[in-house]
This record gives sequence, C-alpha cells and structure tokens, in this order.
Amino acid sequence: MHQQKSSVKELVSVARMFKIPIKWIDKPKEDPYVILETNSENDVRKLMSRSMLVRSCYELWGQGITEAELHSSVRSLPENLIKQHLVREKTFKVRVETFNKTLNISEKLKKIESLSYLPFEGSVDLKNADTCLHLIEYYGLHPNVIPQAPFMIFLGRWVAEGQRELIDKYSLKRRTYIGSTSMDAQLSFIMANYAQVQPGEVVVDPFVGTGSILVSAAHFGAYVWGWDIDYLTLHARTKPTRHSQKQRTAGESISSNLKQYGLENQYMDVVVMDNARLFWRGVPYVDAIITDPPYGIRESTERVGTLKEPKMSEGAIQQPSAQHFPSKITYSLSDVFRDLINFAAIHLVIGGRLVFWLPVIRQDYNESLIPSHPCLELVFNSEQVLTVHSSRRLITLCKTRHPQEGETATAQVTDLTAQFREKFFQASLMTKEERASMKSRFPRDKRGQGLGYRLTEGKDKAKVIKMEEAPHCHSTHIKHEAPINNGETDRHNSICLDDG
Repeated sequence: MHQQKSSVKELVSVARMFKIPIKWIDKPKEDPYVILETNSENDVRKLMSRSMLVRSCYELWGQGITEAELHSSVRSLPENLIKQHLVREKTFKVRVETFNKTLNISEKLKKIESLSYLPFEGSVDLKNADTCLHLIEYYGLHPNVIPQAPFMIFLGRWVAEGQRELIDKYSLKRRTYIGSTSMDAQLSFIMANYAQVQPGEVVVDPFVGTGSILVSAAHFGAYVWGWDIDYLTLHARTKPTRHSQKQRTAGESISSNLKQYGLENQYMDVVVMDNARLFWRGVPYVDAIITDPPYGIRESTERVGTLKEPKMSEGAIQQPSAQHFPSKITYSLSDVFRDLINFAAIHLVIGGRLVFWLPVIRQDYNESLIPSHPCLELVFNSEQVLTVHSSRRLITLCKTRHPQEGETATAQVTDLTAQFREKFFQASLMTKEERASMKSRFPRDKRGQGLGYRLTEGKDKAKVIKMEEAPHCHSTHIKHEAPINNGETDRHNSICLDDG
C-alpha cells in the first residue's frame, strides 16, 4: 500500500470513506491508469465526486495490444450492452486520445472510422453528446523513446470527470489572503481526501497559518478551526507575499478566505496558541486533524519558553505583568511531531485520521523513523520530492483505540530532522558532480510499461517485450467501464486514468 501511487491511494481512501467495494482487475503499476471493477455506475460517480488525482473514468468496452485485438474485444460484448447507449434518441461523439504521442487529424479520423461496425443510430453532437466514446492509445511514459505502436489500446464510454476543476477555482493566485507557506489547493484537497473528510465533521489544523487547509476541508462540508503561535499571521499583519502588493489590505483574513468561496458557515474560528501548551480538555471531539507543521525553512519553528533563569525577588519568582509578551525558543521538529501525535491520540475520535507532512533528507530516511503511537495505525505514506536530496512524506494515521494511562507518542525523528534545515541549505554548496551522484541514489523506475510490459533499449531502437498476459476485461480510464460477465451481473470494470 505504501508504494502505490498517490492517485491510487486517494482512490482507495475515498472508496473506503463511501464504503464502496472495488476490485482491481489489474494491479496498479506505474501506468497513468488503473482497471477496476465496481458494483454500479453510481459508485463510480461517487468516487469521481471527490477525486483530485483521477482525471476521468470510463466504462470499458474493449482493450487490446493491437487494433485487431481491440475490435475483437469490442465485438465480443453482448449487443444489448452497447446498443442502449447508441440508440436513435441519444446523440454521440467519438474522441481519440493518446498518451505520450501526438496524432494528426487524418490519423485520428482513420481510427474513428475503424469503429463503423458499432450500431450507431443517433446523430453526432460534438459539444453535448449523450454518449461519449473515447479511443485511448497508451505509448508509455518515456518521452524520448516513443514506440511506433502503442502498448495498449482502450475503447470506453465516458462516465464521469474527477474534481480537477477545483484546482483552478481555489487557486492561490486568486485567494484573498495567502502567505509564504500557504498550502497549494490541490495538495490541500488531497490531504482532505486522505483524511476522509465528510459533511458535518470537525476538522482542525494545529499549525493553521493562512488557513488553506481549512478552505479545502470546509468545501467538503466540515466545520473547521485551528490555531497557530504566530499572532501576525493569524491577523494578516505579515509582509505581503505577492510581488505587486506593498501592504496588507483590511479585507485580508482567514475568515475572508472562506467567505470568498461561500464557506463562512463552516468556519468556527482560529486561536493564537502554542501547540506545545494546549489547554483543551482531554476528550475526543475531532474527526480529522490535517496540518503542515513548520520545518524551519520558510517559517521558524518556535514555542513559548525561555532559556533564562527566572529572576528571584525576596525568595519568590517574579510574576509576569498583564502586558507581558512571552518569549519564544526553538521548537525542535521531534517535539513538534511528538506533541502533534499525542494530541491526535487523545482528541481524535475512533476511526479519525491525522494527516501531516514530514520533511526528510532522502538518504537518511527509513520508515521506522515515522512518528508513531500505540493508538494510531499507519495507513498511507507518500513522498513528494522537493530537491535531489530532500523530500517530504505525506503521512496518514488512523486512530484505532483510545490511549491507556501512560501511553505517549514515539517521535524518533531527532537524528532525521534535527539538522534538516542545515542540510537543506548545504545542498546549495554541492558541486554538479556531487548532485549527479546524489541523484543516482534515487533512480526512477522506467515508467510506462505497466500492465505486464517493459521497455528495453537496444543499440538501434527500443523493443517492447510482453512479460505476462493482461487479463481480458472491459476497462476505462479513470473513467468507468461497461458491464461484464455477459450482462449477468450489474458489476462494472473500470479504468482509472490520471495525468501522469
């Protein structure tokens, strides 16, 4: 599970949230699509109503390594399964898509005409067709070694699109209030899906910053709130991060961000508070915790405290005045994650999830260093590469039981992250040769030959070798596919495609 692509993990998380059973017809690999089976088309639409990483889903009508195999696969379908979508009352269109290769118009028309054996009865509508057929050719993921023939060809009926339009709608470019560490809109939605956020739930962010994560959780219907130690950030009094903006405006605030999208009713509030000195009652009331703790790169890691000895006055410790502003000291990353995990163990409800980012130096990382707690189970562990030497892991933990007396978090990340900031900036001093050597330690797989195919490069040209027989089934592209088993069941095979 931990090695699957993020798009597959998101799909699994959403399916579990909606209690939708899915069956992998072909095990997920590095290809930009997956083939799966669901109970109904409605289940597919539910999955697509939340997915950010799945581009679209099709009902699979046929697949093959060659065009002949594809057409043979399509012809083998029971006629009633196809004909109901091509009747006279329904308009249609056919679209040719290629992955990692561009075809000219004449080539696309030739492929469309090859489907003339289908019982089309309705009229063509290129804008708002009732039935949209997609012929998809997959040429692998190697941009410099594109084969003459595709690795796989699919024909499917479009069922639903993912929610990628939200990326533009909630773009930080048009957000009222942003800062230097505002979370990207797409990543915020992915985190919310990993946390399985649903309407009416309570979601908190202990390092709320400018509230980007709250916006995404509120979009899915959750009641959101959070806290941060930085008074200036919470009150929008920091230096503007937009190049053309000289000073903050009166309308900038976390609440204005939610109001911008009509989500003000989901916003509870934010509090200026030190995460190391929480004052909440020790009861489980939170459905999900989604956060991005500071790493010490763009924002400092601080907590309330002092290294000075307290002043004594006639045998008594001097008390701070009402106007006292507490001093701050460095908040080590080990303590940051330990406090975060302990808070989650106490305040999450059973089944609630904690989703957070863990910064790592790639050569130092191993999974045993992920912060843990006896009450929290690791669900997902995804990597986002930042530089050749550093990355951050998106960790998802699920609470399985309430903690017993004396159980606390284990955050063995001292050696891993204590010098993260220092090592992060040391990389700028590396020579070109040192960077190349570092990069060679983390080679990427030769992507693009999943579904049992691998690409080997010879002296003169690339050669495709078939390693195993792909299962015969109807499929779709992050799209959904048509009924199988000769119409004897209502189950559907589907191919899910992402944008790579």
